[in-house]
Amino acid sequence: MVKLVIKFFKANGSRLLLLTMFSLFIYSLFFTLSYVVNPEQTAKNFAGRAGFPLNILTFLLESVITHYILIFEVILPAMHKQRSYQRVVIIALLLFAIKFTLNYSNYLYEYRNGNDNSADGVLSNDSLGWVLIISYLFTLISSFSVALLFEWVHKDKQRIMLEKQKTEAELSALKHQINPHFLFNSLSFIYGKVFKLDKETADSVLILANIMRYALGKSPDGKVNIMDELEHMKNVMEINQRRHNNGLNISYHEQIDDQSISILPLILITLVENAFKHGDLHDPAHPLVIRVDTSVNELSFDIRNKKGKGIKELSNGIGLQNIRQQLKLTYGKQSSFLVEENDICFNVSLKITFAV
Repeated sequence: MVKLVIKFFKANGSRLLLLTMFSLFIYSLFFTLSYVVNPEQTAKNFAGRAGFPLNILTFLLESVITHYILIFEVILPAMHKQRSYQRVVIIALLLFAIKFTLNYSNYLYEYRNGNDNSADGVLSNDSLGWVLIISYLFTLISSFSVALLFEWVHKDKQRIMLEKQKTEAELSALKHQINPHFLFNSLSFIYGKVFKLDKETADSVLILANIMRYALGKSPDGKVNIMDELEHMKNVMEINQRRHNNGLNISYHEQIDDQSISILPLILITLVENAFKHGDLHDPAHPLVIRVDTSVNELSFDIRNKKGKGIKELSNGIGLQNIRQQLKLTYGKQSSFLVEENDICFNVSLKITFAV
């Protein structure tokens, strides 16, 4: 329990600090406005039965907890559709019911102990409900405003981070770029020399040249036809089969009902390359399974492979992270990218719905 509390405060320390400062600002604002109207009564009301310091602490705790729940458990999850609206409404209503009970109980305590000073300007029992409703509306409005601010700051930071990563990726590509003409001329030379001696090796060189030409090519709008992506994805599969003397177990299925779809290049190819790089494809019981389906304005791609148990090549998941970010920037909520794994298999499901 203690570890969970410490973990919570470590993860949400900056949020709680900002909410504390915000709550302190609200308290100071209310106190100042009330003091201008009636200094003597303000000092009495804000001190309450517990004293001024404890009253401030109680207000801050209540305000921070209330705003935290409303912002991070109700409003932001509802904006991101992480929770159903029904659950969000239940949480909000439960929170306000607890607040109403506590506030009303506090007022009744004051009233029963002879501290009801309605004649001196303190609220009467009849007007308490309206004041509580107004204060709850203010809490809702302020929470929604702060939630929008948090969302704006988060998206701005995310945009800056994505731009930085994009710049770093472009610089990295420039550093490792090989002159395409030199590459293709060299491969053509090798193909011509090898063709008469070993046609299979020559064909492998030609496939490799086509893959490289596709990877280095750029389209005007940054997208490629789905048929081109699938053609070169099959080239990647073929070159890997030849590397392993056709000993890999691959099950490939495609149902292409819409050939006009255009997608970001190398997305599907990268997922297939990851399977060859990190998977064990020599087990007939667990083949590499690839399924591609397209319908009108929709693409579905699923790939599953058995995890490799040998020495794995160094990898930090950058490929999958880049794919996820590219999809988010290009398609937004029109795409879904799910990664699932267990002790045996690794599975990726990609779905894109294209705007008409």
